Amino acid sequence: MKQHIFKPLAIALFALMATACTNDDDFTPPAFLHLDAITLRQTPSITTDSGFYINEIPAAYVVAHYPGRSRVDTVGLFRMPFTIPILYSGKADYITIYPAVEQSGISGALPYYTYYLPIHLTAADSTTLHTGDTLNLGTITTAYRSYPQIDTIQLFEPFERPAEHIRFNEPLVWIPDDHAGARTGNGYGHLTVAPSESIVTFEAEDLFVVNNVDRVIYLELDIKSTLPLSVYMRASYRDGASEDRLSVMTINPMDHWQHLYINLGRTWAYFNHPTSFHLSFSAVNEDGTGGTVDIDNVKLLTTNITL
Repeated sequence: MKQHIFKPLAIALFALMATACTNDDDFTPPAFLHLDAITLRQTPSITTDSGFYINEIPAAYVVAHYPGRSRVDTVGLFRMPFTIPILYSGKADYITIYPAVEQSGISGALPYYTYYLPIHLTAADSTTLHTGDTLNLGTITTAYRSYPQIDTIQLFEPFERPAEHIRFNEPLVWIPDDHAGARTGNGYGHLTVAPSESIVTFEAEDLFVVNNVDRVIYLELDIKSTLPLSVYMRASYRDGASEDRLSVMTINPMDHWQHLYINLGRTWAYFNHPTSFHLSFSAVNEDGTGGTVDIDNVKLLTTNITL
């Protein structure tokens, strides 16, 4: 919730509760917590390519623990920037912020993205809350988890030199030297669909292996497209059986670069969790006019960390 909407409501709520509860010795008038944004910092041990760190973090879960209390206080999920009431006055044992992302293909879904580290503020940090005052966290930073918590970076294709080829088959074309056209760097993958073509498909050359059924599987990518682009997983339902190709989601056309977080786990479950799969894409020429698809910074990650 936007700050300029929420703060007057919070102040009104504060006044109302103070009036209604003047005889309640246990009532604590609220302090306030403000957060502008969460940014993602680079982790050189993973990669120094800036494209790996493109992100969209629109919201956060907030939890806190206070001295003398046996339970953690789950404050809630909020879109940034936000200013929220905290029914406590004093120094918190800790306040933890969990970065949330928009799960592509599911309207309104804002899960904690477990590949990002939670931001854990302890009593040694600025966790003191005063009734009526605002603890302003400003902009805070998180990072990708490192091995073994992200147990496998299954794929990272930045479309940058010095690679001699991209990890996708034709008809996707590597454009290596177009800084103005790329999301980051100089390269990206480009697909042209002629008016006479109804569907054009390309596939990652890698065979992705996921041995543990508890792994969380996400595809991240930057995309700009004039056509719908469908994402598929291709696998067998059991070892030695014939393969099937199941749809994960269809990405609507967009005239600007957008970063997506696509959960592959729901489709993966339909295959009864075999050990490997292929990833493919199909551009759909619905109106017969043709079009283009550009992709950049494609990542496929697995982890066993859940909230």
